[in-house]
Amino acid sequence: MRTPRPAPAAAPVAACGLAASLLLGGCTAMARQSGDGGAQPPQVAAENARQATVPTEWGPLGPADRVLLVKVRQAGLWEIPVGREAARRAARPETRRNLAEIARQHERLDELDRTLAAQLDVPLPNQPTAEQQSWMSEIGGKSGTEYDKTAVARLRMAHGQIYPQVAAVRASTRNTLVRRFAKQCETFVHAHMTLLEGTGFVTVDTLPDPPSVTDAPEPGGPGQGRTPAPAATSVIGG
Repeated sequence: MRTPRPAPAAAPVAACGLAASLLLGGCTAMARQSGDGGAQPPQVAAENARQATVPTEWGPLGPADRVLLVKVRQAGLWEIPVGREAARRAARPETRRNLAEIARQHERLDELDRTLAAQLDVPLPNQPTAEQQSWMSEIGGKSGTEYDKTAVARLRMAHGQIYPQVAAVRASTRNTLVRRFAKQCETFVHAHMTLLEGTGFVTVDTLPDPPSVTDAPEPGGPGQGRTPAPAATSVIGG
């Protein structure tokens, strides 16, 4: 592992607000001195450590960056065994083929993740979360097409959750290694969602509710023909 060199201080990572609530510990509680010389409670010191941005020779490493490495690792810890099992147990050939491919791709993604975590000195978990373990049990308890439907629904939901987190880190990280890794993650996640949708089991009832927005245009009513918008180049001044 390369020894980090001090880097200029940087503003906090913009994506921290999105991912900080998903942090998974990993820092040992310790007492730190407060500004007035008094010791901080261990919980406060531990939380400060989790939220810290540290310098590396590749740029500042923030909490959202570290969360991404952890969450990619945990995704592989449950999606690899589910994909391998589905290759044997799924009822439809599309499910067997596509989920097996997702497992293979996660093996490669896990290799990239572990290499980067070692470079940046980020500890990684070695088992799925309790929620992920419950999904694995739920899937394993099904059979026939219900097995396929449940496996695809859980995997698709998980990919839909991490998709915006990957994008937020890709858009905001100040660390060049993490930026490259987030870009790789985008490619993998997009490919996995396409593979899941290719099984035919991604249906309206398996998708989450659409996000709330405040600036959507009003829908056109029946029989209300609308003139197509002109080309942007025709309305741009100059």
